[in-house]
Amino acid sequence: MNHADTSADAVTAQILNRASGARVIWDFDGVVAHTEPLHEDSYRELATRRHYRFADDFFSELVGNTEDWIWHRVIDRGFPAGTDEIEELHAERGVVVAEVARAGLQPSWIASRLMPELAGVAVQQTVVSNGDPDLIEELLKLWRLDSFVTVARRGPGEDKEALFRSNCVPPCVVLEDSDYYLDIGRQLGAFTVGVRHSHNSRAALPADLTTSL
Repeated sequence: MNHADTSADAVTAQILNRASGARVIWDFDGVVAHTEPLHEDSYRELATRRHYRFADDFFSELVGNTEDWIWHRVIDRGFPAGTDEIEELHAERGVVVAEVARAGLQPSWIASRLMPELAGVAVQQTVVSNGDPDLIEELLKLWRLDSFVTVARRGPGEDKEALFRSNCVPPCVVLEDSDYYLDIGRQLGAFTVGVRHSHNSRAALPADLTTSL
């Protein structure tokens, strides 16, 4: 057995132990699936359509934020659009993301392995995400993971943080790639799992356990 397999086994065993009788909160982007390259490419595609070019590292500081926040940020820094166009930009980018995701996006090893195993251990598994819940549910069904996990939906005026806090009721295990939500999870008494990937190399991942996609 190689080192990668041993690490995966150790991570799996610790999470299964901590999740016994607990809630499990999954972030989607960067945890259930490595979507950050896809999201970065979608912003670049919309920029190309408008004859605009992002800096090579533009996306690193945007990872983990809401799309509304990201559009305000990039428009403020020169993207050729007005803030009154954000709803249209959101819809246009959504089409790009959905087409690419349906065509080839795959779940991470941690999701494809752990979701089925946690089904017999955890009280419930919930995806709490800034992403489109309809697309997330569609992808989970495509990957045959939909029977193991539900997708939380934001109410009117509710953001991910409010949804996260309402679902993070100990005993709870949180799987996240964001320092911000890992901090909140620990403050609320959850066992936290920080997930490292190609687009969060700057993150500290203040978690009880860390792993990589």
